[in-house]
Amino acid sequence: MKEEKKGVKPRKHSSPFLKELFTTKPLAGIGLVVLILMVLVAVLADVLAPYPMVDGQLQVDVLHKLAKRSLEHPLGTDNLGRDLLSYLIYGARTSVILCVACTILSTVLSTIIGVSSAVLGGKFDLLVQRLVDAWQCIPSMLILLILMVLLGNGVPQLIIAIAVPGGIAGSRMVRSAAMSVKDSGYVKMSDMLGSNAVWKMWKHVIPNILPIIIINMAGSLGGVVMMEASLNFLGYGVDPGTPSWGALITSTGRTYMFSYPLLAICPGVLIALMVFASAMFGDGVRDILDPRLKGGVGSYNAKKLRKIAAKMTAAQK
Repeated sequence: MKEEKKGVKPRKHSSPFLKELFTTKPLAGIGLVVLILMVLVAVLADVLAPYPMVDGQLQVDVLHKLAKRSLEHPLGTDNLGRDLLSYLIYGARTSVILCVACTILSTVLSTIIGVSSAVLGGKFDLLVQRLVDAWQCIPSMLILLILMVLLGNGVPQLIIAIAVPGGIAGSRMVRSAAMSVKDSGYVKMSDMLGSNAVWKMWKHVIPNILPIIIINMAGSLGGVVMMEASLNFLGYGVDPGTPSWGALITSTGRTYMFSYPLLAICPGVLIALMVFASAMFGDGVRDILDPRLKGGVGSYNAKKLRKIAAKMTAAQK
């Protein structure tokens, strides 16, 4: 009431995350919608697919191998007679499982390594960071190939092979954010009150670096799909009977690229769409959650701040 009497407008509450995402970052909102649609397609694959899987395998129409588009097969069939539309729908399930599982596992691993290294410090921090440096000196594709040779083909093996190197590499960003929080006043006050390292990690450090963790998590979605497609191209991926966009491109699409290009174009477009949507969504999340990008003190958008300051100065004169 006092603010209204003095002619000062009451402060507006900050808009919810989704509203701010769609109004200020429309491309990020579109990316989120695309990702949600892909998740729904993966969950409802048994309902949406024209030809559902039987005993873990897609139905085969031997009389219609590499058939063109028709009412029975809207996108045609592959070299084994499997419906291409059904294959793509079930391939979304594989991609979504890989993306979600790899992202969660790598985020948990990077958070544990980065936060513990920053909070414990000392020789433990020195040892962990030298091991991370040595790990990053090895090419990532070489590490993936070694892990896949040791583990074998399959979705669980892919999850481990992609998530573990990603989690170790992402721990550097989490550690740098945790180091700034570790030296803050309330953490030092917690030390004076006798709190242990686990309490400081769980109650003080992790909640304050949660935006950084979410940004890192959202930005790594697209890379999982690209890694899976690359490993399938090299012969280390999902099992032969498991529908996968990357496996379809590398096995059948590459062989019949000129005679039946849809076998390579359709999964390639879906992979590109998923990578683009995840990249746009990750950038939008970063721009909204990172305080340096909100236009406040320390904002990257210095030109806009200078213009606002110039207008305020001119109005006062």
